[in-house]
Amino acid sequence: MRKRSDSAKQQQSTAAMLIAALLLAAASSAVAALPKPIAQSLKNAGIPESAVSIYVREVGKERAWVDHRSSTPMNPASTMKLVTTLVGLDVLSPAYVWRTEFFTDGRIADGVLEGSLYVRGSGDPKFTWEHLQAAVKALREQGIREIKGDFVIDRSRFVKLNEDPAQFDGRPLRPYNVAPDALLYNFKTVGFKFAPQPDNSVSITIDGPMPDGLDLVNRLRATGGSCGDWRTLVTPVFETSGAAVRAGFTGTYPKECGDRDWYVSLFDHAGLLSGSFARLWRDSGGVLTGASRDGAVPVTAQKRYTHSSSPLSSMITDINKFSNNVMARQLLLTIDSELRKAPGSATRATQSVREWAQNRGFDVPDLVIENGSGLSRTERISTKSMTRFLEYGLTAPYSRDFVLSLPIAATDGTLSRRFNNMAADGNAFLKTGTLDGVKTLAGYLMLPDKRLVAFVGFINHPNAEAGVKSLDAAVEWVYQNAPPAAVKPPPSRR
Repeated sequence: MRKRSDSAKQQQSTAAMLIAALLLAAASSAVAALPKPIAQSLKNAGIPESAVSIYVREVGKERAWVDHRSSTPMNPASTMKLVTTLVGLDVLSPAYVWRTEFFTDGRIADGVLEGSLYVRGSGDPKFTWEHLQAAVKALREQGIREIKGDFVIDRSRFVKLNEDPAQFDGRPLRPYNVAPDALLYNFKTVGFKFAPQPDNSVSITIDGPMPDGLDLVNRLRATGGSCGDWRTLVTPVFETSGAAVRAGFTGTYPKECGDRDWYVSLFDHAGLLSGSFARLWRDSGGVLTGASRDGAVPVTAQKRYTHSSSPLSSMITDINKFSNNVMARQLLLTIDSELRKAPGSATRATQSVREWAQNRGFDVPDLVIENGSGLSRTERISTKSMTRFLEYGLTAPYSRDFVLSLPIAATDGTLSRRFNNMAADGNAFLKTGTLDGVKTLAGYLMLPDKRLVAFVGFINHPNAEAGVKSLDAAVEWVYQNAPPAAVKPPPSRR
């Protein structure tokens, strides 16, 4: 009798476990399927569900609301900047600053430096011509008038890159293709400013000092007509060779355009910095007789001036809200340099970030980082792994800095004209991502009851551009269909 009873109990237990497993499987299946409005939007855009990954989960909860191919590594485009900025805040701290230092290695007598002037970079993502001008002013105020030695650039904090700027998309002069450098100056770009004149000519000036080595040829004519896509009416001719550049402009420029600018990456890193310094030094009344070259700062050199950057908490706003690629790349190399106590290397970055994540309690084996900006065809991460980063970002003491660095729906950054008059308007903090064949969106949705939801959506398909509405529809679906908040039972009385 007892054996039969024990057998019945065992069968009941097995049945209960089976039912529980079936219920769990059914729940997982229900979650995994894309909601019909999202699936229909993708179908209308000509995008198969197999080219999409979406993961939506309330922060702090285990069960996802939408889980579609969330473990599949995909190209995240610029949402990879979320990983770079989050790890940067953690490794470096929000108050971290980059320092650009100026040294001399000889005595100064009667205003003459009997030696060289050195400038050492630490990877500042935003060292501009205004900062270089301040350094020149400070050096002149110390009584230095003539530099008999060389202008020496120390770029040793990062491993030197031999990167072809045309490799990504064949547009080497575009600012977004600028490679990182320990002494990045003015985003390695020259800004041409156009202004129509009453005599039908067009003035072209430079944003900042005119670097030595730049030959500007202006044959533009001002005309009537609509401004429209004015750059198609201007024919530029750029001839560049390191420190020597020729920029010519011919064609017409509509008066209706008023003042416009055009930023181009023309010089190499050292050429732009040294040419700009030479011009600023000469304009200040100084004399520079030596050459420009790379080299390390001697241990015996005397520090003369230090420029400290804005804190990292400010830098990540530019990186995330406006999707600045080269700033993100500068940050990634700084992270690697700090973690390894060695010159920053992009080839080590994937391993460095994976190890960082493991030390913080989560694994991201699908993560592949090429440059940390998302301007890559090889970078990969799954939507579930991206969510792990997003969730960690809310547990850290710098969570406010991180969240506020993201574009706010229908408000600013790359989302200033998106989600207008939708539920997300002003209530979503989301990073966008765009490449040919890639559209992505990742960040946080704040529900009316103040719950935070992590949202990550990736589309990798030739029709990805048409999928923007699908990602927006997915965000809207969350606001319209979010499960009610769990109600905590009242405390029991004894």
